[in-house]
Amino acid sequence: MNGSFLLINTNVARPPVSPVGLEYIGEALVDAEVPVRILDLAFETDWQAALARELKDNEPSVVGLTVRNTDDCCFATRRSFLPWISEVVSEVRRLTRAFVFLGGVGFSIMPDVVLRLTQADAGIAGDGEEVVLALNRCLINGGSISHLPNVVWWDGGNIVCNSRADVDLRHLPPPRRRLFDNRRYEQLGAMVGVETKRGCTEQCIFCADPVAKGSRVRLRPPLTVVEEFQDLLAQGVSWFHLCDSEFNLPMRHAKEVCQAIIQAGLGDRLRWYCYCSPVPFDRELARLMKRAGCAGINFGVDSLCDEQLSRLGRNHAIGDIRQLVYLLNGQGLNYMVDLLIGGPGEKEETVKTTIETVKELDIPLAGIAVGVRVYPGTPLGKAIANGSIRGGLYPEAGHALHEPLFYVSPYLGKDASALIKALVAGDPRFLVLLSPEEAGSYNYADDEALCRLIREGARGAYWDIIRRS
Repeated sequence: MNGSFLLINTNVARPPVSPVGLEYIGEALVDAEVPVRILDLAFETDWQAALARELKDNEPSVVGLTVRNTDDCCFATRRSFLPWISEVVSEVRRLTRAFVFLGGVGFSIMPDVVLRLTQADAGIAGDGEEVVLALNRCLINGGSISHLPNVVWWDGGNIVCNSRADVDLRHLPPPRRRLFDNRRYEQLGAMVGVETKRGCTEQCIFCADPVAKGSRVRLRPPLTVVEEFQDLLAQGVSWFHLCDSEFNLPMRHAKEVCQAIIQAGLGDRLRWYCYCSPVPFDRELARLMKRAGCAGINFGVDSLCDEQLSRLGRNHAIGDIRQLVYLLNGQGLNYMVDLLIGGPGEKEETVKTTIETVKELDIPLAGIAVGVRVYPGTPLGKAIANGSIRGGLYPEAGHALHEPLFYVSPYLGKDASALIKALVAGDPRFLVLLSPEEAGSYNYADDEALCRLIREGARGAYWDIIRRS
């Protein structure tokens, strides 16, 4: 084996999303002087011809494919992306004898399922910057990969998921971000992703971020984050999305990142969006974020009923949201909240409380997801697997491996979406996660109306583009 890599971005949804995780992996290989080529299917009109072109004259030793999402996370559509990933893997296998491995957040959430469906040779679940180099050395030397952390592999007909090991982000060099055409992504409406940390310590019963990225928060040095911003700015990129689970956890690090951006004189050159937890959040952080170029914040509020928040494993209450809204309005920060309807114990009364409180607080924009995506490894997934939560599953039984599984509280009846539509009653401050073609939808995957707004020049977070339209 010559140790060369072909890395493939398989995410072809429109509007596009820059493949930040795959680029971080590629940069680690480049730093180690491993030959790397890139095939970005987001920019190919004929993906099969593009793949054949890449493999015709220069066959790699290893082909890596990213699985960013397993599905669109939408109860209304339940659209799985795994058949598409399987098709790409099959075509790679038809064209080359190279070792085929998978990675990405989607793969890391449910690696055994994705590997079995796609029949790839192996995968990396979790951090990949270090293990991809060890994987390469094993393949070159003909050694076994069975001992490598984060590797998911075949042992005969069985799949083995090795133990996880987190990378110390403090020791990684600043990535150069030159493998993908990030400027082109921005021109097509994407915000280019940047991480300031990985992992999440929160106990939300439904969230797969701790499964994919670890339950321990690991911080990147603020100056390293600034160097990455500077490199991307030099490429003509100025709209960014911070890929952290929650930018303000821990709050001290968030403030340090903002201060580093301000001290580097970048606050007027960057426009970035992020996710934040409703708590902790104070006036100092709000002011620093605004000075550092923050253009909008998405708060994962989930519910505005204390009873339901407790059942979802959240650590904030309605009183915290009232204070947050007052602070945000006072500082003039652009924001929205995300709501999750249908979790365990949800009733019509709790839904009404949430909707009415949004109106009472005059929150400018609220995205509503009806139905909770059930991921293995989350508290909700484990409760369903051990039988402590029964009923409310869609599909009810016998679903195919690739089909996304959802939970909707049986107390909401057979059509929770109809209940939401009736309560919202056309109020424009609410966006509901529906099929992309439906009016007022909050589903970005292949949303033609959103793509049209981008072609007309709109930029920013997709929720912010919809809000302004």
